Amino acid sequence: MAKAAQINSIASVSETLYGRLRDGILSGDFPPGLVLRQEELSRRFGASRVPLREAMTRLEVEGLVVLRPRRGYAVLSLEPAEIREIFELRAVVEEHLAGIAAKTRTEKDVAAVQQSLSRMERIAAKTPNQTDKWMDENSEFHARLLGAAHRRHAGRFAGMLRDQVEPYIRVEIGLTKEVMQAEDEHRRMFDALRAGDAPRLRKLCRQHCENTASRLIKAL
Repeated sequence: MAKAAQINSIASVSETLYGRLRDGILSGDFPPGLVLRQEELSRRFGASRVPLREAMTRLEVEGLVVLRPRRGYAVLSLEPAEIREIFELRAVVEEHLAGIAAKTRTEKDVAAVQQSLSRMERIAAKTPNQTDKWMDENSEFHARLLGAAHRRHAGRFAGMLRDQVEPYIRVEIGLTKEVMQAEDEHRRMFDALRAGDAPRLRKLCRQHCENTASRLIKAL
């Protein structure tokens, strides 16, 4: 019983650490290329190395950190060519999911996507400098839109690809404060989802990925 309780405790701490590290990477608090020294993280989070290593392993599987020989873990750092490659993959996967989502979406799915879109538009209109909040809703919008396809494995892959470039998108939005093009594209994507127009939604999702990649690489 005591051993089982210890295992459960480590798993719980590991889950908490994973969430905090993941949020820090996506928000840019842990910027690309940063070496994640386990001694420092242990002190910062007040946790032992065992659950910390478990959290790091999960982040490595998701492609958010890399393990470097004799140097430990570091936050994934991408070259412009790698960013473009990831967006090329995103365009393929998201176009695929979008076509399915337009056919399988439920009323509950449409309502959830609309809620995310409305929150994004309110943030852009009333608090244009709060880019972190807008980006949080942006991630939620895409997750809900593609989630309407109800394809667990493809959806998970799409999320992993999105997370790998999320810190860079936040930097670009933070620098330019330009969200109007994305807002217009989001509105048209939602309209196509609600109408069940699969060809149009597929095309819009692909174009959205391509446009985001172009803006991002230009800004970087």
